[in-house]
Amino acid sequence: MATPLGCLLAQESPHAIDGAAPNVPPCSIEHSVRYPEHMVAPKYPKQALASGVGGSVELAAQIGADARKKEVRVISGDPPLVSSALGAVREWRFRPMLVKGVPVDTTYRIKVRFNLLLQEAISEVEVESPQETVPVLNTVQHEDDPPEVEVYKLGQMGVVGPRPIYSPDPEFSEKARQAGEQGTVTVSLIVGSDGQPQHVRVACSSVPNLNENAIETVKTWRFDPGTKDGKPVAVQIAVEVDFHSYR
Repeated sequence: MATPLGCLLAQESPHAIDGAAPNVPPCSIEHSVRYPEHMVAPKYPKQALASGVGGSVELAAQIGADARKKEVRVISGDPPLVSSALGAVREWRFRPMLVKGVPVDTTYRIKVRFNLLLQEAISEVEVESPQETVPVLNTVQHEDDPPEVEVYKLGQMGVVGPRPIYSPDPEFSEKARQAGEQGTVTVSLIVGSDGQPQHVRVACSSVPNLNENAIETVKTWRFDPGTKDGKPVAVQIAVEVDFHSYR
């Protein structure tokens, strides 16, 4: 069974190698940005709704290399909303950043927007530290089909990365299945402000026979779009697609 890792990777270059290219380099990535699991949505306090109170709460969560929360502190926010935001974030399961493959202490900045009109709370997450969150992937400059809109990168101030909301598993090619090949393909793409994948390329791969499978699968994924200062924007990311056979 092939399983997407579901982790989004910061990427420096907006161009990468086409999936069919025979000289795709092996993957060598310094850092990976891993988003929280079990993201419980904060509940809009009934008292705040009745009083017409809306606004944002900003929190900082410090996560140890062992993935345990060390501290969740309040940076700003209206008192009627802080308790709800804190209660939800304390239930999230965070994963520390990897530096050269080793987990390190990580600080996440969380903004919870309580939208009075929608009567719901919307959470945004970005990595505050470690700072080196924009590694350079092994890519080749490729000027075909440049993006028509401004594209942002993870790690830029105010940019919150997109999150996959539909990410079906890829399938093994018959050739790879017969050869018993297993490994990872890192796919570079731009997620548009509509959540659609664009300019899908293979950045690096340990299983070249599965490059096309990874690309075709990621093209079917759908995302909650990334945001810049709260507004949907196009964001350059990469995703790791992990091919493993479990028998």
